[in-house]
Amino acid sequence: MAIQANKPNNRVFLLLGILLAALAFGGVLFALRQNGGNTSTVVVAKKSIPVGTTLTSDLVGTIAVPSAAVPSDAYTVTTAVVGKTATVTIGANDPIVPAFFAAQPLAAATSAGGTPVVSVETQIAKGYVALAIPASPAAPPLSSSGPQMNTFGLAGEQASVGYYIQQGDHIDILIDPGHSAIRFSFQDVPVLRVGTPGGSATPSIYVVEVPRSQAELLTELVTLRGLVKDGSGTVTAGPYVVKYVLRPQSEWGKIAPDGSSFTPNYETTTGPAVPAPADPGVSLGQLDSLFGH
Repeated sequence: MAIQANKPNNRVFLLLGILLAALAFGGVLFALRQNGGNTSTVVVAKKSIPVGTTLTSDLVGTIAVPSAAVPSDAYTVTTAVVGKTATVTIGANDPIVPAFFAAQPLAAATSAGGTPVVSVETQIAKGYVALAIPASPAAPPLSSSGPQMNTFGLAGEQASVGYYIQQGDHIDILIDPGHSAIRFSFQDVPVLRVGTPGGSATPSIYVVEVPRSQAELLTELVTLRGLVKDGSGTVTAGPYVVKYVLRPQSEWGKIAPDGSSFTPNYETTTGPAVPAPADPGVSLGQLDSLFGH
């Protein structure tokens, strides 16, 4: 007698599916009960987001999850993350947190003498170099006890965004070409490291990443101190670094997905003009007519 081949029982699979769904639902209910039934809305990635991707509204969404499972710093509205650039790969359905946009930690190493040192070479894109520039583009102090000031009379914190420039930021550099016409020079310069002397809270240098072809130009610019000597020995005003300015992350250049290259984003000087208010001002004659008698 021929033996009939075994056939799958559709009813068994249906019951098994219902059982699994019930177990999953029960797990959610258990989690909610454990949390008092409280849920929180968090922003999550709709799909895997590669490193270097600038987030758009179609890449993120919001879901409600048990409050106990929500990271304390998770974003709760999508507008807070749109425009930010991921510095790590974000997995699908991962809650979005600020760490996904922070600069990656530098690789730690130890010197021959046992002193911890920091390596930055793994962060440098091909064709670029790391270069130290002064945190305050300044001339020597006006006095031994006075503040460090540059030739434009700016204290260090005024020239360096109040020393709020941090590792992972991008900066633009404002210069005076030598005839008091302030303009942007280098733009979208990544800051790899902020150096502080002896644990001081005041930085002394910024280690920045620039194309090899620009390293000489930037070095010449920060060492001129606003003075140029011609062949006859005459000293005249020359290009000089005035200020560093912080750039919003939404205007950063693009990092290749594999981190092998970086394309800076140069912005033109555009924006609304200074409005002309209906304010005729006060003249000496008006003051005299009011108070001179």
